[in-house]
Amino acid sequence: MLRAVGIARAAVFLLASQSVFAQWLQPSTVYSPDMVIQGGWLFDGFSNERRANPGIFIRDGKIAGLGADLTRFDATAAKVLVLSNDETILPGMFDLHAHYNLDLIDEGRVEEVVHNGTLFLANGVTATWSAGEYYPERVIAQRDRIDAGEAIGPRLFASGPYFGAFRCEYSVKVASDECIGWPNDITEAEIRNEVDIWQRAGVASIKIKQATPEEMRILIDQAHKHGMTAASHLANYNVEYDVDLRAAILMGLDRVEHQLTLGSGGARSAELPEVIDLMLKHKVYYDANLQMYGGINERRAHPDDLLWTHEAQYFTPYAQGLLQERGDPPPESDAEEFAQRERELRLLYEAGGRDLLVVGTDEPVYTLLLPGFAYHRELWAMNHAGLPNAVVLQAATLNGARALGVDDRLGSIEVGKQADLFVVQGNPLQNIKATRHVNRVFKEGVEYDPQALLRSAEGKIGPNGPDDHADWVLQYRALRGED
Repeated sequence: MLRAVGIARAAVFLLASQSVFAQWLQPSTVYSPDMVIQGGWLFDGFSNERRANPGIFIRDGKIAGLGADLTRFDATAAKVLVLSNDETILPGMFDLHAHYNLDLIDEGRVEEVVHNGTLFLANGVTATWSAGEYYPERVIAQRDRIDAGEAIGPRLFASGPYFGAFRCEYSVKVASDECIGWPNDITEAEIRNEVDIWQRAGVASIKIKQATPEEMRILIDQAHKHGMTAASHLANYNVEYDVDLRAAILMGLDRVEHQLTLGSGGARSAELPEVIDLMLKHKVYYDANLQMYGGINERRAHPDDLLWTHEAQYFTPYAQGLLQERGDPPPESDAEEFAQRERELRLLYEAGGRDLLVVGTDEPVYTLLLPGFAYHRELWAMNHAGLPNAVVLQAATLNGARALGVDDRLGSIEVGKQADLFVVQGNPLQNIKATRHVNRVFKEGVEYDPQALLRSAEGKIGPNGPDDHADWVLQYRALRGED
């Protein structure tokens, strides 16, 4: 099904921005006029409660004033937006496991960034990190179009390709399996060069999956030399660790995904207290991905909580037919294993890990469900696992910004930060499901109508017919040129 081709790095360089964080060093010039947001309620990203909105003044894409600060500004020409008493304004949310790759024709996972990005933004997710890409140039190209004001979407913090044998997707099961994109005899110089290549292309943080301990050590070291962070999926498909989590933490891993132990309780989970202590000591962020692990079983058990809109409408009619015919895959985990994932998240929080929790969907698309909506399933799942609403909302906002090292500019409603905000109907501090009722979205001060965004994506995702498969086939790319 899949054939090897040489990786077209030259194309990546042509698409890349001049800086690692184009969002910061080349500010957008696509600003709305001054705006004052009055009324309603405000959750700032770090408090335990919402409060009456003191008034927000937005200028040049930033939060220029709050409350009493507004008297410093001449707002006579500003647009005034008055929220109702049943509306709450929050910081824009971060998805730190936002897969843009889809497998729609049983030919592997490939990226669709344009309409998936629109759906994220419509759901109040104003920033995503893509957690491993098969066609990184697609993500980088869309990132640069968005940053230039030529396209609409969330802030795209790119990850580049997987760093490890998962560059060959599910044809490998463990780090020691051969992959043309990440050969078993890969050298230290090649590993460091790969990090350098993607750093120059503007990658914000790398994703390590199915790497050996020595490969991981080199990857983390080289990423940190560039001021980049590193996240990892550590377990392999033999349900063992390619790299033990405790060892990875001591190497300097910044974020761990999915699970803190391999077990479902009992002996294989006995190291959990030690792992939690290490995570707290070394400040390692955790992305539990409960909506993916619970997935099918939880949606069957809680349909009213997890399925609230017709997500299939955003696929092309042809793709809808393919996915309906495919049906649901087997559940990702059984009830006992899922309960352990919930337990691990809850115990890390209870041990003092509130500031280390982040939100990620991990929704590579195999069904008629999409990651922009999966984000709200994840918020519900974290809350259902026992985390207070305010803790979940902080994980979705300020913690996501902290984990990427951009909390000086994003993640909370504070003077001087970028005006990435969204307005919901209801009180998400009482009912977490209020976050899915999005009335308005702001990114860098520009206001978007979420319903218009949703309509713009209807019927757009996927091939249009059997003769339109070329862009939906994954081709493995050789690290060392043509194979």
